[in-house]
Amino acid sequence: MQYVERQHKPDENYRLKKRLVFGTLYTLIIILGISMLMPMIVLISTSLKSYDEMIIHPTALLPRQVTFQAFVIVFRDNPFFLYLRNTLIITVFAVAGSVFSSAFVAYGFVRFKVKGAKLLFGLFISGMLIPGQILIIPMFELYNKMGWINTFLPFIIPPLFGGGIFNIFLQRQFMRGISREVFESAEIDGASELSIFLRIALPMNKPVLITIAIFTFLNSWNDLFGPLIYLDDPQLWTLAKGTYMIYQNAIGELGASGGTILPWNILSAANVLVSVPIIILYFYAQKHFMEGVKLTGSKES
Repeated sequence: MQYVERQHKPDENYRLKKRLVFGTLYTLIIILGISMLMPMIVLISTSLKSYDEMIIHPTALLPRQVTFQAFVIVFRDNPFFLYLRNTLIITVFAVAGSVFSSAFVAYGFVRFKVKGAKLLFGLFISGMLIPGQILIIPMFELYNKMGWINTFLPFIIPPLFGGGIFNIFLQRQFMRGISREVFESAEIDGASELSIFLRIALPMNKPVLITIAIFTFLNSWNDLFGPLIYLDDPQLWTLAKGTYMIYQNAIGELGASGGTILPWNILSAANVLVSVPIIILYFYAQKHFMEGVKLTGSKES
């Protein structure tokens, strides 16, 4: 009996320690998750408050009386759907152009072993070291001389020619892992180079294509800097610039009226509307995104 009791006591102690460790870890994870979500919770909560409640109870986490007045004002006083249409046009062309043109360039680097290919790819990679801010003035002057200012062309045309150095790098890294025997078998069967690219390279490259599409979508959807530089016409503003101008107009009206508190409920409502597609995209594509990052990172350079 004494032996049996001694045998069970260590098991009970081990289980107790295991539960304690897992309980502590889960508690920390929950606290960390809530802290990460807190800015979004505050944003949504503020958008559901009236202006008076926001002034009276500025630190209240949850609204005492839920109202959608701020959302109504965003749609009523601003051409929100015009901004949405412009953003969708730019985003769709940017995503499609970046995905397919970067795949095309990467396929060329992998398939065709020509002299100087490594040097050329090295020059491509070195371009990643140049800060984008350095190119702002020359790119603006170039687009201005081409008559592209106040058009969508600065956002649509560049992705069609390479799709970005980093995207080419990701595509090339993954395609290098595809067995050359697959391509050679297709050649023996009489497939053309374009057919091999469309029917073999692209389908096998699907995780990376989705990853690049997500990155490009996020960059285009949230881009404020580009529209501020190239789009002065209010009819061409995107959601990012439109939301920014709502904020600027609110500051102007506040200064003219001598007020002290911005209508953060209206600004929060506009930002919530802009964030909804990003949240939906995250829940829909997180599996493909993680798979693409894992597979891309595992390829040899």
